[in-house]
Amino acid sequence: METGALHNCIIVIPALDPGPELPGYVASLLELDAKAVVVVDDGSSSDHQPPFQALEGLEGCTLLRHEKNRGKGCALKTAFAYILQNSSWAGAAVVTADADGQHSAQDVCAVGRAALEETERLVLGVRDLTLPQVPPRSKLGNRLTSWAFHLLYGVRLADTQTGLRGIPWGMIAWCGEVKGARFEYEMNMLIRAAREHRELRQVVIQVIYYNNNAGSHLRTVRDTWRVFVVLVSGLGWYTVSAAASAAADVLAFWLCSAVVFRPLSDLACYWWSTLAARALSSSLNYTLNRRYVFGARPQRRTILRYYCLWASQLMCSYLLLLVLERLLPGIYPAVNKALGDIILAICSYQIQMHWVFREEDTGGER
Repeated sequence: METGALHNCIIVIPALDPGPELPGYVASLLELDAKAVVVVDDGSSSDHQPPFQALEGLEGCTLLRHEKNRGKGCALKTAFAYILQNSSWAGAAVVTADADGQHSAQDVCAVGRAALEETERLVLGVRDLTLPQVPPRSKLGNRLTSWAFHLLYGVRLADTQTGLRGIPWGMIAWCGEVKGARFEYEMNMLIRAAREHRELRQVVIQVIYYNNNAGSHLRTVRDTWRVFVVLVSGLGWYTVSAAASAAADVLAFWLCSAVVFRPLSDLACYWWSTLAARALSSSLNYTLNRRYVFGARPQRRTILRYYCLWASQLMCSYLLLLVLERLLPGIYPAVNKALGDIILAICSYQIQMHWVFREEDTGGER
């Protein structure tokens, strides 16, 4: 690699109880002409202070400290706030890297160069986690979150848990506003980008693990579960909206089918009951989704798209009800309708996010 490979790049390294190789790693990045390296000691124990003491005398390296462990998310945001306060660094790209040796200087350079080319896209250094040298705990956790992320947000990412990320100068403040204190912070960053339809540029990097990833502070079950819960809870408002609308829909359907349209034949009763219930619940659902789930502006286009989807769901809901009535005889029609609408709700979320409430036709690497 040439000497100026990291020109105009600031490297951020959150560190908790790092190994003795950290000072050498930082020095190698500075030799590649990094504008600065900001290391955050996230409450490391006294036994792990020698690497930080070595960094204090290294020109070009800034050491920030947390008195106690606050989590990787807090450490990154501490570094972002410090960088934004330094006017002489304006216009630089920020690259976040882990302190456990997983990210080679070559890969840091590749992500840094890509970030310098961007203005509104995050850059992710993604690993091929299907390779045999990947520890099972890392492979399982990443496969689970990648699958869920694609299912829920429609964005296909090869590596959702990579710590090697490139951030253009204009997005540093945006990253500092992302919620989360620990490992879930990095997932929240991806979720917010997906919700705002920001593109995610993926750069392939090496797969490096030392001693079966023993230096990682990721707790396999607890932290993977926390990240997964954050991933799913990102749909919180949609779940509330869907539940409220479904309750109104089922209640209206029951009232119409049991009282209002009961004298009609079964086919006619179910049709008019479904139509009346959908008409009532759709206005509630549209308002909640537009305002609280997707944050879209009230536009004629979104209303037209929403009711095109609504009409399609209406027909599908009716047909599913007839199918379930045959497959599950003896069950109340309202119960069968609720089962069918759960299936439709999963499909509807994707369509609403990527078509109904989408204000721009720009997407991520999908």
